Amino acid sequence: MIHFKINRLIFWVLLCLPVAVSAQTPLQHSLDRLLDDDFFQTATIGVSVYDLTADAPLYNRNERRLCRPASNMKLLTAAAGLNRLTAAYEYTTTLSYTGAIDETGCLLGDLYITGGLDPEFSAAGLDSMVNMLDAIGIRRFEGNIYADISAAEKVHWGKGWSWDDDTEAFQPYLTALPFNKGVVKLKVTPASPSRNPAVHIEPNTEFIKLDNRATTVWKAKEPTNETLKFIRTGDDTGNMIEITGTIATKAKPYEREISVQSPTGYVLTVFSEKLNAKFAESRAIGKGEMVTPIQAVLVGKIRHSLPEVIRQMNKESDNLNAEMLLRAIALQVGQPATTQNGVEQVEQLITQLGFNPKTLSVVDGSGLSNQNYLTPEFLVAVLKLMYQSSDFSLFKSSLPEAGVDGTLKNRMKDTPAYRKVFAKTGTLTGISTLSGYIEAKNGHLLAFSIMVQNFTLKARVVNTNYIDKICEQIVESKF
Repeated sequence: MIHFKINRLIFWVLLCLPVAVSAQTPLQHSLDRLLDDDFFQTATIGVSVYDLTADAPLYNRNERRLCRPASNMKLLTAAAGLNRLTAAYEYTTTLSYTGAIDETGCLLGDLYITGGLDPEFSAAGLDSMVNMLDAIGIRRFEGNIYADISAAEKVHWGKGWSWDDDTEAFQPYLTALPFNKGVVKLKVTPASPSRNPAVHIEPNTEFIKLDNRATTVWKAKEPTNETLKFIRTGDDTGNMIEITGTIATKAKPYEREISVQSPTGYVLTVFSEKLNAKFAESRAIGKGEMVTPIQAVLVGKIRHSLPEVIRQMNKESDNLNAEMLLRAIALQVGQPATTQNGVEQVEQLITQLGFNPKTLSVVDGSGLSNQNYLTPEFLVAVLKLMYQSSDFSLFKSSLPEAGVDGTLKNRMKDTPAYRKVFAKTGTLTGISTLSGYIEAKNGHLLAFSIMVQNFTLKARVVNTNYIDKICEQIVESKF
């Protein structure tokens, strides 16, 4: 009798096994097959997919595993910015003066540019300021120009940023008065063989000095960062750039953006050059840093909206925009804005989402640091929060669209995922992430996060063979 009961129990267990297997959805089955690849014997992956339309989870694997998000950190920074500042927030850079304007239109005093953390402030903004001075009747200027950078702490890099990325445009020096994305563009054009190539600086300024040791040759590989090298030399200002290497005489001009080590000197020099060019006999001099006096007269403001800043940040993965957004959040607590105050505000949002900030790690706004740690589950929670927000349309439209624009412009073309994926990319050495929204074939909108870590392949190989294929299968699968 006992043997009979045991045998019957075994029978029912075996009978139920196929039912358990068949309960797996086609999406779960296809993703499991892909993620069982030998690549993930050494690399790690975390995935979370959630059906926002049906309000139900679709797929999870290692969704609670801590991963370095790289630029997926910008999703959290954008959400915190819209949550704490609102979409109506504006960044402002102001121009003021002290002294008086005499009957000839000469300003006998000083000018002050007050930084407001605006990452979109550029040479066009300086041109507008020159026109503002012209509009109030100034025809000549014989004073000093000061930069007021008191709105933020004087910490030029984020915690854990790489020193060997010093000259890279994606790692600009931070300041309350950003200018021209903190970079200068160099355009190298070949000359005749054995001669130095021509180098054009944009914006054209005396602030950047060149030591051009590059050579034009008959034949050479297409110019790259390996064949043409750019390093800083000289004094502490770091504004001397040495160029070495070769470029072929028939090569196309090569362009490279270099971060500027002295952002205050950079903006003051360019502004003084523009003033002296506009107003005859002027002797404007960029003097240095000083807090704008209370009695200074406001000339005008250059403004950029938070939606503009977020769109650039997410579409082009702009690290400067992300760091300035974190500091703008911090500025609501008090001046000077500090990274720590910004992080504490972000941690309040993490708590609001039902997570413990101590189980995650946020040290910057851009994701440049390897000391940031988030999980796929948490990033999907951020995406769900924004889906439920009145700012959802703004947020979703700021994300790169697969095969169309931003950092996804050249990915997922000629696949089912084309124009169906709206997501933030993230890349650091050994790290590739993608999180955002997918418009599924059945019309449902999904939130997803894919975080791949600890690999030695090129990121584009990991993206093509795994991350993009996951997106394609999600778009096509029935669930």
